[in-house]
Amino acid sequence: MTTSTLNLAPPPTTTRDEAIPFGRLLRVEWGKSLDTRAARWLLTGIALLTACAAVVPVFLPDQIEQGWLSYLALTGLVLALLLPLVSILTLTSEWGQRSVLVTFTQEPRRHRVVAAKVLAGLILALLGAAFAAAVTAAAMAASDTLGRSVDWSVDGRYLLGFTLFVLVNSLMGMAFGALLLNTPAAIVVFLVLPSLWTLLSFGWLADAGRWLDTAKTYRYILEADWHGHTRPILVSLAVWVALPFAAGIVRTLRREVS
Repeated sequence: MTTSTLNLAPPPTTTRDEAIPFGRLLRVEWGKSLDTRAARWLLTGIALLTACAAVVPVFLPDQIEQGWLSYLALTGLVLALLLPLVSILTLTSEWGQRSVLVTFTQEPRRHRVVAAKVLAGLILALLGAAFAAAVTAAAMAASDTLGRSVDWSVDGRYLLGFTLFVLVNSLMGMAFGALLLNTPAAIVVFLVLPSLWTLLSFGWLADAGRWLDTAKTYRYILEADWHGHTRPILVSLAVWVALPFAAGIVRTLRREVS
């Protein structure tokens, strides 16, 4: 008579990190952020408007200085206004389409999904800044060809300030997206609330406006004007980016999915 023994050891398991590497999660979220008709139309419009903004100084050589700072400032305004709208869609579109249930079923650790979405938005902002620099260089070359006196020299800190300006605006858009989890509401708040604060920053609100008026504090970033403005910039970033982002992440992690 023979006896057999049963192996009661549990089968090897695969950790969630092994199942879904963050790099793959990032690629998926990057694809989803661009794989909508709204995002594609927005990006097409942003590219066209950025190119148009870069060309404006070519036609106004007497009114606008022919240098990197003047050209980049115009393209930066377009990116700061419109590119965050695509980033907002990255954080909100799945909640509106109810596909977020599938996403959080595949990856129940929501903080990794949020991190991938935010990183995808930041990569998009960096690509937008690079595109703006490229069309700016092309527009300046066209102006130079037309015989204008073009100043090609630029301090690296101004390029850094321009890049940070684009990134900060995209982060603010994503912060409102994470907080509200609703595309129309997040877009309206992003476009209206800072502008409304700028309009109301007079009289007894003038001192507070110096610290919270993004039209001023973000301009300091764009112009790399840090001397004497570091604290207002940091306060503005804390109120308009860090606080809504923190609250939005908490809401995203706790909100029930149905």
